[in-house]
Amino acid sequence: MKKPWKRDEAAHERLRREAEAEGALLAAGAEDVIERPAEPVPTGMSLAGMSAEEGGLAFIGIPRDRGDWDLVVSGEAPGLTGADELGFVVVEDGDIFMDSQFPEGDVTPLAEAIEQQLKPPYRAYGTRQEGDLWAVAAREIEIGRFETDGDELELTVRGDERELTVDGRRSFGSVPELEQLGKEAAEDFFARASRVEDDLWEVTIDPL
Repeated sequence: MKKPWKRDEAAHERLRREAEAEGALLAAGAEDVIERPAEPVPTGMSLAGMSAEEGGLAFIGIPRDRGDWDLVVSGEAPGLTGADELGFVVVEDGDIFMDSQFPEGDVTPLAEAIEQQLKPPYRAYGTRQEGDLWAVAAREIEIGRFETDGDELELTVRGDERELTVDGRRSFGSVPELEQLGKEAAEDFFARASRVEDDLWEVTIDPL
């Protein structure tokens, strides 16, 4: 069972507090802190998020085959051990659900870096760049709440026809809550749902 991170302090509150502290140091004449620049995409390499063709910067190791991303950011997360890649989902209340038990440690700093530009819920995928520095891509997602069997659902609705697969196997019937989410987007649609935890599902709806 995935264990969500419970953040005692909201991301925006922590960011505000840190900004105020930094401002106080600068006002007192403290030396400016120079941020490490983003690593540019090598010529000819196309990655998710920003691309060289778009005139922006991206980070090594965020493959496009993982999906389309809304943004790519860098962030430091001290103490993450056991893996150089990670994936997680953040839901509306700020809880973080890891895709795997590794890496061990707290990914909250990476979530907070994302949330300067993107609010939950979202999915994130990251790769270690060097030491505690990570590149993390994120995209906005839709979260559904319903109870049903399986961990991976696919539902196709065309008119009165319905086709449901559960964990890759054809199943009879439908999932009313997932069908309702699809109907809110289009009359005919293809819906995919992946279990995040218990009754929480990451949902994608594609009109047909």
